[in-house]
Amino acid sequence: MLSALSLAVGGTLMRLLDLVGLPGLDIRLRVKGAEERLSRPIAWCAPTEHMDPTPFLSVNALVLTSGMGLNVRDYRIWDAYAERLAAVPVAGLVFGTGPAHRELPEGLLTACEAHGLPLFELPPQVPFVLVMRQVEQTLAAERYDELRRGWDLADECTRLAAQGRSLTAVLDRVAESVEARVAVTDQSGFELVSAGEAPSSAPRSTLRLPSGEPHSFRLQVQGIESNVLLHPLLGPAAAVLAVQLSYTLGSRTPLHSREAARFMDALYDEQPTPEPILERFATEAGFNALEPWGALLVNATEGMDRFQLRVLAWQARIRLEERFRTVRFMEEPGVTTLLVQGPADDASLPEEAPTLFADTPGLSVVVAEAGSLDELPLSLRLARRHVGAPGVRIAPAADLPAIVEGLPGRGLVAMAQKLLAPLDTADPGGTLRQTLASYLRNAASSRAVCEELFIHRNTLAYRLRRIEDLMGISLDDGEIRTTCLLALRILQHQR
Repeated sequence: MLSALSLAVGGTLMRLLDLVGLPGLDIRLRVKGAEERLSRPIAWCAPTEHMDPTPFLSVNALVLTSGMGLNVRDYRIWDAYAERLAAVPVAGLVFGTGPAHRELPEGLLTACEAHGLPLFELPPQVPFVLVMRQVEQTLAAERYDELRRGWDLADECTRLAAQGRSLTAVLDRVAESVEARVAVTDQSGFELVSAGEAPSSAPRSTLRLPSGEPHSFRLQVQGIESNVLLHPLLGPAAAVLAVQLSYTLGSRTPLHSREAARFMDALYDEQPTPEPILERFATEAGFNALEPWGALLVNATEGMDRFQLRVLAWQARIRLEERFRTVRFMEEPGVTTLLVQGPADDASLPEEAPTLFADTPGLSVVVAEAGSLDELPLSLRLARRHVGAPGVRIAPAADLPAIVEGLPGRGLVAMAQKLLAPLDTADPGGTLRQTLASYLRNAASSRAVCEELFIHRNTLAYRLRRIEDLMGISLDDGEIRTTCLLALRILQHQR
């Protein structure tokens, strides 16, 4: 039975069993060897008369010998010889009868049976050079076919990439060609994207994708037993994948969907989007507008390039998709926002976040949660104010700017303007308003206010008495101070 790769390249790998059918050679199969050994491909011919040729051999070599150096009757020597060849492992052994051995030695037959090594007998009138010529001609034709098909696949991948198809679509075509599972992995072995299927127990091979330091990516192929055809077939396509990967991660082409970007733009818009429209945007992006939300805001640290941030965001998205039903993300300069919904039974975004970025402690990550779509825009803007310092942190449930942003109505703005109007009328330069804001922001600490405004304590006392007289209030009242602080923040938010 042919392997998946031989079918993928459309040719017939030269197998041991094919030796029997080669014209003009009259080769006889004397020992079948272990199960399916006759289906092993032949990599090259290795004529040798050494008693121990293994230092000169490689996997799937076809050993040709007349046994001149093995003209012995001791079975143990034959047994050791067959054991060494089987351990390489070679594809099989062709033994030429003639002057050294008029017939196959019984010891060799027994040893090959014991070690599962396929054994062929070549008649005296057929020189080894004919066998080598037949095998090499067949292998040369196969190698040419592999190279041609490899470049044809690369051409297809190039056309797909030129048409604007995604990296996943190109990888799908590669997986279809080799009838195996293929994946692009980073230097740690983490899968960024994959295509195709293969049993989990299937063997794996890897090709390094051409990429500049410090980034290193590989193409992992699972489901192909031999590495012989992997490089000729996938080498050219791997180069195309590397270029597209570099473009995808390094360019300004969005990795997110247009629907996700439109929804998140609306969430971050300072002018509130009408609720029905916001619900429609959420639905079109794949969310359920009635469910709770989770968010991760990832900020690039100093010295981190866009390429690296995209790799980290991509990894986070893939890992989150294993724990949440819906995951979408949107990039902005230096910041990536990931929204999630539908956690698995034991999934918690605050618990998952530290594990996602454990390898990048310098990254700034803020976790936010919202119980409803109404709350989500304020939660995101609140989280955004806490992005910056390295590490993973949970956004607070609320802060003063968030409360102010959530306050409705033009009437409230008018009330705030009315409350502070006496200061603006008496002091158009804004000194009194600035002093009041500093006093409230610094929790009525005279020392802190004086240091911030570069004024003397007597000057501060004078200004505070004047503010109280103009507004008709007492700043000793905590409720009055809170009201003034809210009024200042409301007017500041309206600018």
